Amino acid sequence: MRSKRGVTEVTKELFEKTVGTFETLEPSRWQLYRRGLNLLEAGFEVEAYLLILATWNFARFRYVMRTFKLDAFGEAIEKTKPSFERLRDQSFATVDFDSIAEDVKKIYTRFKSLAEQTGAAKIMHFKSPRLFVMWDTEIRKRYRIPNEGSAEDFLKFQKSMQSTFGHLTWIDGDKTLPKAIDEFNFCLVHGQQAEDDHA
Repeated sequence: MRSKRGVTEVTKELFEKTVGTFETLEPSRWQLYRRGLNLLEAGFEVEAYLLILATWNFARFRYVMRTFKLDAFGEAIEKTKPSFERLRDQSFATVDFDSIAEDVKKIYTRFKSLAEQTGAAKIMHFKSPRLFVMWDTEIRKRYRIPNEGSAEDFLKFQKSMQSTFGHLTWIDGDKTLPKAIDEFNFCLVHGQQAEDDHA
């Protein structure tokens, strides 16, 4: 990263190199990601989210499962459909997050009440993979976001990610830009942890 006018700028070279190391950290995560998207595309929405929550967010989800309300989860999916539909043509690179703030907060709040802050972000990304960047506890810590992650915090995070990475050119092939940003963030925080564990 280089500094420009006091602001840390992520270079294209660093971004691509870091994202390229993602699969070496946790090879199964990309496979599970694709399987989750395939389930969504096949119409198995509840199953897709549960797969990702149970595998990508297992440390917290195992506790959430003790009181998890599957009926309420299905209802949340139905209730947020109009908001997601309004966001359907939006993309991370060009969206004005302030203009969609109401829908973003509404969706996030509903899913956070059922799957907590990390789970809500993952659900939102899977439903709109070209729009939302995911987060987890360590990523929130890196960007100095309160761990309770309010809806306003989530919206600010999206705008921060857009400000930090929006200048990059990314060819949307197997990975959307929000997914690549998540991998970059994951490598920064969890890659360093892996190095520390083996030091």
